[in-house]
Amino acid sequence: MNKIKAQLFEQLIELERSLMREDVRADAARLNALIDDDFIEVSSDGKRFNKANVLERLPKEQSKSRKPLFHNQDFIGRMLSDTLVQLYYRSALRRIKGGQWHFSSRMSLWRLDSEQQWRVVYHQSTPCEAFTLE
Repeated sequence: MNKIKAQLFEQLIELERSLMREDVRADAARLNALIDDDFIEVSSDGKRFNKANVLERLPKEQSKSRKPLFHNQDFIGRMLSDTLVQLYYRSALRRIKGGQWHFSSRMSLWRLDSEQQWRVVYHQSTPCEAFTLE
């Protein structure tokens, strides 16, 4: 069951990357459509968030002058079941323009819901060594 079809893999990478785009992060309705009601996030500092926390926090971050910049690469995907996919990738985050990059390994679980929509149900970020941005 581990092999993921290329089309689904690319679709989920695009969905994952959309969660890092400024226009999506600023729009609670778009976030709501991408995030499963059972969502849990464990941030790189070990804090735990649920969907309500994310829907409240992310749109506000865009109103500040400190808008985060994300870079991600080296995606790996695998099917855990017909309706659950694990994505792993490396990411770099810069919280302010010209600021320092913070590097992490990230993992998300995407679940196909009853409406046949893929929604992120779990996300975790773990600090890692710096790597070359591609």
